[in-house]
Amino acid sequence: MLRKGEWVWVDSDIGVPIGARVKVTPSGQRLLVNDEGKEQSLSQEQEASLKIMHPTSVEGVEDMIKLGDMTEAGLLRNLLLRHKQGIIYTYTGSVLVAVNPYQDFPLYSADQVKLYHGRKLGELPPHIFAIAEACYSNMTRHLRNQCCIISGESGAGKTESTKLILQYLAAVSGELSEKRIEQQILESNPILEAFGNAKTIRNDNSSRFGKYLEIFFNEDGVIEGARVEQYLLEKSRVCHQALEERNYHMFYCMLAGVTAEEKKLLSLGHAKEYKFLTKGGCIVCGGRDDAKDYKRICSAMKILTFSESQCQDILKLLAAILHLGNVCFEGNTKNNLETSDVSKSQHFSIAASLLEVHKSTLASSLTHRSFMTNRERVTKPLSCEQASDCRDAFVKAIYNKLFIWIVGKINSVIYKRMTKSTKSSFLSIGLLDIFGFENFRTNSFEQLCINFANEKLQQFFVGHIFKLEQKEYMKEGIVWNNINFSDNQNILDLLAGTHCNLLALIDEESHFPKGSDVTMLYKMNKQHKGNKIYIASRSEHDTDFGICHYAGVVHYDSKGFLEKNRDAVSSDIIKMVDVSTNKLLRGIFETELSTNGVKISNNKKVVITPKSSLRAQTDNRKQVVTLSGQFRQSLDSLMKALSACHPFFIRCFKPNNDKQSKLFDRELCMRQLRYSGMMDTIRIRKLGYPIRHTFGDFLKRYRVLLKTTICDPKSETAAACCEAICKTVIKGEDEWKIGNTKIFLRDAHDAVLERLREQELSRIALVIQRVMMGHKDRKSFLKKRRAAVVLQKRWRAYREAKVRRKIKLGFERLASKIRSRKLRLQYQRQRAAALTIQTQLRGYRARKGCKQKREAVILLQAYTRGMLARKTAQKMRNDAYVLRLAKENQEQIAIDLPERLKEVIAKSPQAVEEPEPIVEHDSEESMISYDLQPTPPVEVVKKKAPESDEFERRIVPEPVKETSVKTLVPEIKISTSPSTTPTPSLEEDDDEFDDDSDEFSFRKFSILHFQGKASHMHINQRLRQPLLHHDDEGDVLACQTVCWIIMRFMGDLPEPKSPDTVSHVSSTISRLTHRQNRRLSNLVGLDQKILRKNKKKLGGGNRRASAILEEPENFTEDEDILIGEGPSLDRPLSAQEKLNIIIGYALSRRDIRDEIYCQICKQLVNNKNRKSRMQGWNLLSICLGIFPPTDLFMKYLESFVRKGPSGYGEYCSERLRRILANGERKELPCWIELQAAKTKEPIDVSVTLIDDRTVSLHLDSASTSAEVCQALANKINLRDTYGFSLYITLFEKMWSLGSCGKHVFDAVSQCEQEMRRQGKEEKNTPWKLSIRKEMFTPWHDCSIDPISTDLIYRQAVKGIKSGEYTNEKEDEYVNLAVKHYYIQFGSTHNKDNVRKVVEEFIATPLIENKSMTKWIELISTAYLQSPYLNGKQNKESVKGELVDSSRQKWPLYFSKFYEVTMMSGPPLPKSRFVVAVNWNGILFMDGRDKKLLELPYLEIKEVHMISESNIIAQTMNLATVRGEFVLKSGEAADMAALIKNHLEGLRQRSVYALAQQDSSKTDDPLILVCKRGDLLLLEEDEECSPDKNWIRAANQRTNSSGVVYKDAVQFLPTLTKPSEDILDLLSPGQKKVSLTPNAPQRDETVAPVSLKEFALESFRPPANVGRHGASRGVGKEKLWVCSKEPLKQPLMKYLVRNSDLSNLACNAFTDILDTNASLLLSHSHPCFSFNSCSIKC
Repeated sequence: MLRKGEWVWVDSDIGVPIGARVKVTPSGQRLLVNDEGKEQSLSQEQEASLKIMHPTSVEGVEDMIKLGDMTEAGLLRNLLLRHKQGIIYTYTGSVLVAVNPYQDFPLYSADQVKLYHGRKLGELPPHIFAIAEACYSNMTRHLRNQCCIISGESGAGKTESTKLILQYLAAVSGELSEKRIEQQILESNPILEAFGNAKTIRNDNSSRFGKYLEIFFNEDGVIEGARVEQYLLEKSRVCHQALEERNYHMFYCMLAGVTAEEKKLLSLGHAKEYKFLTKGGCIVCGGRDDAKDYKRICSAMKILTFSESQCQDILKLLAAILHLGNVCFEGNTKNNLETSDVSKSQHFSIAASLLEVHKSTLASSLTHRSFMTNRERVTKPLSCEQASDCRDAFVKAIYNKLFIWIVGKINSVIYKRMTKSTKSSFLSIGLLDIFGFENFRTNSFEQLCINFANEKLQQFFVGHIFKLEQKEYMKEGIVWNNINFSDNQNILDLLAGTHCNLLALIDEESHFPKGSDVTMLYKMNKQHKGNKIYIASRSEHDTDFGICHYAGVVHYDSKGFLEKNRDAVSSDIIKMVDVSTNKLLRGIFETELSTNGVKISNNKKVVITPKSSLRAQTDNRKQVVTLSGQFRQSLDSLMKALSACHPFFIRCFKPNNDKQSKLFDRELCMRQLRYSGMMDTIRIRKLGYPIRHTFGDFLKRYRVLLKTTICDPKSETAAACCEAICKTVIKGEDEWKIGNTKIFLRDAHDAVLERLREQELSRIALVIQRVMMGHKDRKSFLKKRRAAVVLQKRWRAYREAKVRRKIKLGFERLASKIRSRKLRLQYQRQRAAALTIQTQLRGYRARKGCKQKREAVILLQAYTRGMLARKTAQKMRNDAYVLRLAKENQEQIAIDLPERLKEVIAKSPQAVEEPEPIVEHDSEESMISYDLQPTPPVEVVKKKAPESDEFERRIVPEPVKETSVKTLVPEIKISTSPSTTPTPSLEEDDDEFDDDSDEFSFRKFSILHFQGKASHMHINQRLRQPLLHHDDEGDVLACQTVCWIIMRFMGDLPEPKSPDTVSHVSSTISRLTHRQNRRLSNLVGLDQKILRKNKKKLGGGNRRASAILEEPENFTEDEDILIGEGPSLDRPLSAQEKLNIIIGYALSRRDIRDEIYCQICKQLVNNKNRKSRMQGWNLLSICLGIFPPTDLFMKYLESFVRKGPSGYGEYCSERLRRILANGERKELPCWIELQAAKTKEPIDVSVTLIDDRTVSLHLDSASTSAEVCQALANKINLRDTYGFSLYITLFEKMWSLGSCGKHVFDAVSQCEQEMRRQGKEEKNTPWKLSIRKEMFTPWHDCSIDPISTDLIYRQAVKGIKSGEYTNEKEDEYVNLAVKHYYIQFGSTHNKDNVRKVVEEFIATPLIENKSMTKWIELISTAYLQSPYLNGKQNKESVKGELVDSSRQKWPLYFSKFYEVTMMSGPPLPKSRFVVAVNWNGILFMDGRDKKLLELPYLEIKEVHMISESNIIAQTMNLATVRGEFVLKSGEAADMAALIKNHLEGLRQRSVYALAQQDSSKTDDPLILVCKRGDLLLLEEDEECSPDKNWIRAANQRTNSSGVVYKDAVQFLPTLTKPSEDILDLLSPGQKKVSLTPNAPQRDETVAPVSLKEFALESFRPPANVGRHGASRGVGKEKLWVCSKEPLKQPLMKYLVRNSDLSNLACNAFTDILDTNASLLLSHSHPCFSFNSCSIKC
């Protein structure tokens, strides 16, 4: 009883059982479900008759020999199961069955080639590559030619199988070959397919010709060449196609792929326009891209050395065929004869021109036919039908000859090397791809020939598999039961073997002039009517007959048989070809032309007359060769070639006729299985012995498997040895047989023997290696032992010699010890004597030096006491004089007081009642003027003091000793004289500064930090010492001077009168601020200096003279006039001068800033004079806008200003906050700041935009350029603010303030100082602020911000017009002007607008050099030819193009410049130069024109600052691929930050990286394999986030992608792909390149530093040499020159503020002077003489 799920065989409609599975329903009913899914009930009677399916048929097998059900049903179901699983290949022994899947499978990659290479047949799953490998390995192993016969019906996949085998052989050979012959062979396929394949009903790529490709190999298995043989091209397809079929592929590929120019040249159109291409009603083939195929065909022709002219000639002939197909004929009757003429059409003319013949000649050859009679040549007109046939014959002949010529051309390339040597020296593998068995609705002569060829191949298969196999068994005496098989020999006899066979009758009838298809059919029916294989016509009127082929019955239509068999072209056509000038046309008809038209056949082969022909014995004339005769001869030679090779068979099956994937037609496949003889093949392969070897060959190959103990080859025969090997290796009965001369094996045993042979050879090789290595090691051991014996012998001898030398040396050392003792005693005595002499001499020198110093001290003391005494006496005289004047003044006032009181009372009775109002005057002079007469200064003393006394007095102006306050105050109270200064009120509000509850009150600060008995309240006398402690003597003196000036500014001290003294405040300010190069020409930016010459090139001659005096460009610091202390301050000073002195001291001496603030605050506390207080708060507010206090006084000052009077508290607090936020100022306050301080209002400033608009902003003293730029951007909605900088302009000078922390009013102050230098008033300074684009980012994008783009665009237009931006070529001006025109006026062309463009865009000198008319003409012409004329482009995008063009053309004009000194680095011509940083990279420049070095960002590795505590200037390190540059500059930090910003931005946006280390292949397939130095292209990956340490990249060298770690790559700062040269520089391990190849080699460059240069950079500012009345003409003190005076301050800048180190440095210099003096005094001794010039002062 069958179980549930068991498989059985059930009957079907196709006559072959199919599989079914037993199914049991829940109700217990038993059903059968067959392979098609149909269910049927299962009865007990039916169950008994069912046959159970073998397990191999249930699951399927790879080799059908292994099937248990050896039936047709088993074979069919095995193919069905594998087809459903997508497995298209199955073995039948060594025969491969391939089922066409009608879809693509990934089974033919390079990995599959590697997988099957070197593997035996059957080791891996069935594959066509396994058959190809078997052919290749058998050829190389047995040195015998191989062939692979691929058979099957049309559409079964024979052509694709042939290409796959060829692909495999080329790949295997290509690994060993260094030539390109493999590629040439592969590229022949597309050409042959294009010209010889077409779409049929059953196949989209059907081969319409037979092809035998023979590939030749050398003894190493490398392809040396190949040869193609073609058989029976289907010519009729050129003119006629069945429904749903196409013409040859080449016609459609040509029409779809040629260029428009070629189409025009050939007068071609669409495929549907040509009759030869539309007769089948199908011009498109699904799954084929004709245009793409055409490109591949052209590429293949180039590889196969088709010249360009040959390709063009081929296209001409193909185009001529298409045009001839459209030619029509018109019928006429003339002399009772049917005639025809060519209809007038363009196609006929085009065809004649392409064939290069006259139209009349072509027309005559198509419509007339001439033939020879016994006496003359007669010309006969043709009817329309005959003319069409003649035209078709001519077209077919052209295409057939062209195809034969193309095959010959391919053979001349791939078979060229074979002709130089004999064919026997090469091995070959033949691939036969011939048309499959065909059976259409209408079968003609071509189908008969094709099926005849398939019958011959089937006979070859049967003969090889069955006949020869069984014949070999009988010959060798193998016991064998013959297997019955299907033999098609009787069919071949009918077609071409027996007497009066079909092909012979067709040939015979073709020779009769009056023979026709009807007579031919009559003879065939009459001759073979009784043959079972032949099916005669049913009636006399039928034109068809049938043949029972091995693959089934096929009915043929005899119409046209004779015409096609004759294959003739008329002599008129040949003559027409002879007069043609088309070289290719004449070349393909060369054979016919050589016979001068006598021979009209189109083949040069000999005539073949069948032996059974009726005319074979009687007709000895030269017959016309027929097509069937040619074909039979070709088939005979093919069979002969196949018989000489060892064959492999591939049987191609098609699963259905509809070309559908996953559809298996059982009936169709069953029919193919039957006629292919698969059942018989499986039986003979299963039962037979296909593997056979001669005894000698078998023993020679498998000798290693024979054990001599069982059978010794020396004593036994080869047959006995072979038998012994088989008994040892092969188990089982009847698995092998011994014949008379050969041994026979099963199919599977060959692989087993090979595997055992390889294992045994490996084992023997290991034994041999072990023995040889043991022998080698033994030999090495003996050699080492001999060497060791020699070493031991030598070592013993050496040791004995060493002992002897040691004893000898002992005696020598003993003798030397005795001698040394004697010498040492002698030395000690001499040493004691020398010490005595030295002691006496040192004592003498010490006493002498002490005496000299004491005399010098006494002399110094005497001079000092005299100086002090004179100063005391002078002071006493001055005090007495002042007291006397005060007393006289008091007496005079007492005398005049009553009278003045009376006058006042009389004039103004109400004056006593109403106090005089206090008026605040705007004038600075009126605010500080008083009625009081100033006390005479010290200079009024006429007696001249000594020079030393004068020197001491001039250091700081001595405070004037007025009378006591008690004496002066009453004068102020009672003074009633008219005065511009209001009398201070005595009824002032009480101060709030003494609030003890405040933790940070000024009073508490004074208690904690003031010196001596100084209080925090207001005084009217100068301080005798500073309020705070100062270590530096210069700071102490400066504090006393500042105190004097502050009290004079506030009106607490009167102004001295000195009419003889001239004010030189500018020199004093210059000294106080320690600023160098104060002139404006030295303050303008480096960009103006560097680019100035470029401006002069264009229009320097017409530029107006500068209003600012220029210094020479070689202006050095020694030539700059800077005054030190300047003239005395004991003279009247203006408020501006006093304010500049106070702030100048604060800027130059940071340590006295708290002192200044304390002195101002002190004078404000308890100050009863309202005007003085107002002046003091005004001064305090101005100082708060210039410099901040230190942290010590910060909170106290904040508390103090908060308590200020109404208006000043908030105002001063805000200024303090701002100066703390933005940093201290570098320059003195300007005039506009002083005016704003009076009103306590912000400063209104207008900033000019590039488009001449102005924007008003509110600024204060602490405003920076960055704040101005940001505020301006907010007002005009500027988003892309990078690179926009603030510029200041004075006259025609303009320089950048950047967009950083530079103070705006520092620049304004510089402009006012220039005006003061020219003797003009500061308030009239014509300075102006503007904003410009100074810098671009490397990734600048104009589309981000239209406002930014518009501003830059207007800047570029102005720069070009002014001559700032210049071009070398005028075409560049024209192109930019065209863009400017389109932006301004759009696409409409107008000459007036062009004139406006010239006027506002082209520089004036250029217009003068070339007339205005010429410029208008150039721009108009360029605009009319530009793409802007259509107006499709956006104006904003064109504006962006102009901006990008400006950025590219003038990178130097959009740069930041820095003056640097190169301390070290690769050699350059100069060490002092200018560095320009822009979007393109870094440029080292010498002056304006010379470029020292250009560094793109790709070459820069890193940039960082170098911190050195003892160096004031900043130093940065620039690491590049060319070396490291150490650059010193005052703005090094700014330059480093800018470069670093560009590098980081580029790296973040870059998609290029460089591998820094090798990454080998790992188990993880995601890891990218790369080598150190490989260029990687970063890929976007959603999974890759910034916080992950890996990225996805593609290796540009290997074209592979994967994941790489971020720390293993270097991100390149570039937006474009780097060049190979740059990659060579960047690759790790590369040597640094030389910067100047022609320069002499030297060590790393260092800055040339002399003592003078070092002093200018690192020494403190020098003082003026002339202290007494020095003018500006006096030079400065040269600190680097020798001096004999002691130092009062150290030389180095960084020691000036450090009191401890300052004192030590001054003392050290004094010691140097003393040492030098003492050494000079001892010059009498030669050993102690020194040159005084060698000692630096």
